[in-house]
Amino acid sequence: MKQVFSIVAGACLCWLATPAHAQFPLSTVDQAAADRGAKLYSTNCARCHGDDARGTPNGPDMTRSEAVLHDRRESLHGKELGPLLYTLPGHSYHFSDAQLNDLSNFLDFQIGKVLRSGYNDQPQDLLSGNAKAGEAYFNGAGTCTQCHSPTGNLKGVASKYTVAALQQKWIFPGVGFGVKLRRQASVTTPGGQTYAGDVVRIDDFNVTVRGKDGVSRTFSRTPGTKVAVTDPFAGHNALLRKYTDADIHNVTAYLETLK
Repeated sequence: MKQVFSIVAGACLCWLATPAHAQFPLSTVDQAAADRGAKLYSTNCARCHGDDARGTPNGPDMTRSEAVLHDRRESLHGKELGPLLYTLPGHSYHFSDAQLNDLSNFLDFQIGKVLRSGYNDQPQDLLSGNAKAGEAYFNGAGTCTQCHSPTGNLKGVASKYTVAALQQKWIFPGVGFGVKLRRQASVTTPGGQTYAGDVVRIDDFNVTVRGKDGVSRTFSRTPGTKVAVTDPFAGHNALLRKYTDADIHNVTAYLETLK
């Protein structure tokens, strides 16, 4: 079971370069088939994989199964699931093509419920937070006023972005398109020469900076080489370890008031 129903993670990174709709055709669920599939699933699969197919200690999450996701993406209607459900350890199910189609539709429906912000759905409940609580967090525990002001650099911010984009930008401001601020590094060589610019790459052994002239230079971090890094998003990064779900929803609700 585990060798097939595995979690898909790293492969997702390579999909970012192409539009989501090109990666995955829109999935259409036959609700009548999904309802029949729900009964079939409940009788044969739910004990190990959970009533919602999200997994239990006895069986993995089928909404993240590579085989199930492939079935959904290619609209196979269970054609490749049939042999697996007969040959996998602990499985000996002889489902008909019609039953496999029903099961496929049920799993497709469950995946659609999980993908609230996926390619086939719109984000849900982004404004379920308390704007007043978000304002209090903004002015207090979040220490946001050290860099931002609702009447200054955030004035009218809610008019510039959708709610989903607004939430993305305040949680991960240094990620995505249109980022104007970059980490800066100042490198001083053992000979006393100093180079500064945007950080292109940095690790324990080397640092690469791109200067205002557009030229990238790489320096080995040998003894005597001094590297000072300034991250304009350090405050946001520090808060990633502190946010609660409620904080995120509350702050988003507050920022949405800044029209």
